[in-house]
Amino acid sequence: MPSINKVDCENKVCIQLSDVVVKKPLDKAKPKPKPKVKTTPKKIEKPKPVQKKIEVVKEIPKVVPKVEEVVQEEVKEEKLVEEKQVEVTQVKQEKVIENKVEKEVVAVEDAHTREVRLEQTYLQEHLAKIRELLQDNLYYPRRARKSGTEGEVTVKFTLSTDSTVHSIEVLSSKSEILSRAAIKTIEDLSGDFPKPPQEITLHVPIGYNLNQ
Repeated sequence: MPSINKVDCENKVCIQLSDVVVKKPLDKAKPKPKPKVKTTPKKIEKPKPVQKKIEVVKEIPKVVPKVEEVVQEEVKEEKLVEEKQVEVTQVKQEKVIENKVEKEVVAVEDAHTREVRLEQTYLQEHLAKIRELLQDNLYYPRRARKSGTEGEVTVKFTLSTDSTVHSIEVLSSKSEILSRAAIKTIEDLSGDFPKPPQEITLHVPIGYNLNQ
């Protein structure tokens, strides 16, 4: 084997190394730094304080009534309440009285109407007999005849079921002598009148005439 000289080897290596082109790594293009924009800080405007209009309310002084006035008002109110109650009770009482009076009036009217009807029925049935009794038993005082006293006397009396007479009353007359004479005439006829079916009140005119 041929012997290799160290020098040769070293030279070769050197040559070879000299022939090797060492490529430098490409520097990566660094990005240019962005220019710093100077930001001016915004001034924050503080809101202006709103001045509220404060309305001054005038305090109305409270009028505190005196104790005496309060008591007087309470007394007045109580009196008004009492007066109203009295008025209400008076109105009620008046209504009750009016109702009673109306009922009594109706009852009286009914009784009066019934009496009038009974009297008219009795007189229609016995009118001739009553006239005959009065003419035959008429008491005409001599003094009244001598003085020429004449007139009509209306007499009211009650006739019982047994034909007796009571409660004689003169309703109209122009002479006191004739009034007494008419009363005596009815008294003398007690028991002679026709008997009614029930007790009735009669109104009988008695005529005094000298020419009869």
